[in-house]
Amino acid sequence: MPLPTTDFFERTLRAPYEALRQSVQARQHLSGVFRYDGQDLRSDDPFELFDVLLSSEEVAHLLMVFDGSRVHEQEQYNNGLDDAPPGTYFTTVNADVVHEGHKNRVGIYDEEDGPGLFLEDMLASEGAEDDGEEAQAGGMAVHVDHFYLRRQAPDGLGTVAFALCAITAHCLGYRRISLIAGGGKGHDEHMIGYRFWPKLGFDAPLDEGETEGAPHLANCRTVQDVLAIDAAWWESDGSQRWMEFDLAAESPGWQMLLDYLQVKELI
Repeated sequence: MPLPTTDFFERTLRAPYEALRQSVQARQHLSGVFRYDGQDLRSDDPFELFDVLLSSEEVAHLLMVFDGSRVHEQEQYNNGLDDAPPGTYFTTVNADVVHEGHKNRVGIYDEEDGPGLFLEDMLASEGAEDDGEEAQAGGMAVHVDHFYLRRQAPDGLGTVAFALCAITAHCLGYRRISLIAGGGKGHDEHMIGYRFWPKLGFDAPLDEGETEGAPHLANCRTVQDVLAIDAAWWESDGSQRWMEFDLAAESPGWQMLLDYLQVKELI
């Protein structure tokens, strides 16, 4: 069951994808050996997901399911905690790598039922309002509702898992990956998502007036705009919010992700 591909994948992502698949992190923890609603799966077992036939390994990449996990699928019909949109969610239990007391949860949703808050849609909506029309956005997307790793988890495991998730989602034609990047000013001091996820290419609009105390950031509209000028300011004054990774070919997020993987010597 070969994964569908795109021209961008063949030109830009195939080599990183193969390197990530052969990494120690992926071979030991993301090979697709897990238990799905009572059924034991091996790496090459077929798995039908929304009418697309994938291997268990490819599903493990998409949903960031670690080897030895127990996975349960469940529909969510309304917005959940932390604004998780309606969709199909996969909850993962794994005492070896998932943080104690937590269950990882990743969902697939149709953006017509979800929030669609990415900057490109915000700008499109503004233009549509000027024309008296309502902007329409649709397509499948991934939502990372809950993702925690034990401190004892292998270095780079979360990064490898996300990179494989993003590449697989791109090949399947999904539009973006969304999540709440937690922590930061006024939020849980133990959470670092607000400064970690942008390093992997996530972005989000800034709140109105958010940079008023920093004149050198007056023209910034997004988190990535701020990071390009003053990363230290974001580290100290940035805060929790909904963020998204744009899966479209050539999106800025891809270059940031690939650069980060190279810096960490993962590809």
